[in-house]
Amino acid sequence: MRMDFKMRISFTSFLIPLLITAFTGTLNKINAQTRVGIQAGYNISDVLMEDRDGNKNPTKPISGFHIGFNVDIPVAKNFYVQPVFEYITKGFEQNDNYFFGSDNETKVRASYIQLPVNFIYEFKIHKGKLYVGAGPYVGYGTGGKWKSKSDVLIGDIRIENHGDVNFKEDSMDGEFGVYLYGKPWELGSNLLVGYQFFDRFKLQINNKTGISNLQPETGGQTEGGVLKNRVYSFSLAYTF
Repeated sequence: MRMDFKMRISFTSFLIPLLITAFTGTLNKINAQTRVGIQAGYNISDVLMEDRDGNKNPTKPISGFHIGFNVDIPVAKNFYVQPVFEYITKGFEQNDNYFFGSDNETKVRASYIQLPVNFIYEFKIHKGKLYVGAGPYVGYGTGGKWKSKSDVLIGDIRIENHGDVNFKEDSMDGEFGVYLYGKPWELGSNLLVGYQFFDRFKLQINNKTGISNLQPETGGQTEGGVLKNRVYSFSLAYTF
């Protein structure tokens, strides 16, 4: 019994340092392979907008931009996780809107801080790497601007043809002359495909689709209707 006990202690004393060494080596390897990059690019965005009866309110896409940084964390061969922190603009153009009136062409641009987490698989093609990925994102609306073709009439008050954009959970908290874009928090999905060349440069196409409904409540009540962002983006990234 004593011999068996001593053998167990001896085996444990050998196994624990071995596991610690293997774990530390794996962490060091992952840390050595982790790469940080910066990215920026061009967006085309619009929104899916429906009233409480399910009728679509047509919108047109507008251009915008995004800029941020990413971290490539390898988890297996040819597979890595990529968290991203970015500033991105979204919005739409519309000719008939409750706020701006009918036949008054208006562009609404909203700013977001966004955190996508992409799960990416890559494979070598010629001298570069082709990669595809998908994942969720969470965003928070920080503000924006709107501009219309002509002045806007709110009740009996006429205001200028431009102003600010804000985000509120409830439309009753809105401000006069400020366009309420929607709820501030947004959850969505991201699909991407890209090509890495010269080891450090990446060209990438993204499709970001909002999942959460941004339509604000009214006096704490859900009035119906749908408002979701849709964004296509083209990025150039540099990896350090």
